[in-house]
Amino acid sequence: MATIKTKLSVGIFVIIGFIIAFLAIIWVGMSHYFEQGRLYSAYFNDSVQGLSKDSPVKFRGVTIGRVSEIAVAPDGKLIEVVLKIESDMKPDENIVAQLRSVGITGIMFVELDLKKNGESNLSPPLGFVPKHTAINTKPSEITRFMDSISDVITQINKVDFEGLSVKTKATLDKINSAVNEAKIENFSSDIKESLEKWNTAITSVGDAAGVFKTFTLNTDNTVSNLNNAVTKIDAIITGNKDSVAQAIKNLNHAVENAESLVIDGKEFIRNSDQNFSSMQQQILSTMQSLEKTSETLNRSVDQISDQPSLLLFSSPQPEKEMEKD
Repeated sequence: MATIKTKLSVGIFVIIGFIIAFLAIIWVGMSHYFEQGRLYSAYFNDSVQGLSKDSPVKFRGVTIGRVSEIAVAPDGKLIEVVLKIESDMKPDENIVAQLRSVGITGIMFVELDLKKNGESNLSPPLGFVPKHTAINTKPSEITRFMDSISDVITQINKVDFEGLSVKTKATLDKINSAVNEAKIENFSSDIKESLEKWNTAITSVGDAAGVFKTFTLNTDNTVSNLNNAVTKIDAIITGNKDSVAQAIKNLNHAVENAESLVIDGKEFIRNSDQNFSSMQQQILSTMQSLEKTSETLNRSVDQISDQPSLLLFSSPQPEKEMEKD
């Protein structure tokens, strides 16, 4: 009888030991008791719906830890998320934490990334001392998108649509009055006349373009004929090269003779000038003699006219004495 009790006690003890060992293994596995890591605190000012304990912590898509604890911060406004970083990475002030969602499932995780150049610090201010080293945070993309929409709606609500409508209506009324007062018919006739003038000018330009085109074709033909003539001249010169050379030689000889002739002509003209000057002096002397002779003849004629007896007598007759009464 004692033997049966002993065996039963041993069996129960062994079973209880196995149960305790099994529960201990499960507890150690669930609590990550033997895992090593450093704890950091991240404080978010938006909803953490979808984020749970043991959610992954990633750095640019690479898992480097997990969420250790989620609770409300001591100020009662922010959400405190304790991160357990299991890699060798040590987040500093250039690291920013942000909540990200996985697809459309709504499951969230914490994404760590480097702060961009010039990016402002969007972390909510803390009015208490954090439990662990605090990591900078920024709102999630969904929160920022919703905030932008809220800002746009706020700006739209600030617009005075009623006043804008009144001003628009007044402006349209003024435009309508101006249109009614304007002489639309005269304006239309002026536009029509202007269009007709433009059509006439365009037609003239078209005619001028046709004339210019004809002139261009004639010019092309003339240039073509000149090219043909030059080609023929080149052919003639090429075929009569010796004759042309002899003609050029004769021409050079003729030019030299002409140059000699010109020199002789210059010498002849210079001698002629000298002879002409001498002859001019002689003619001048002769003319002076003739002038003197002419003066002498004139005096003689005058004397004969006054005293015709000079033709018969060498001396004039004595004058008769007047009889005295």
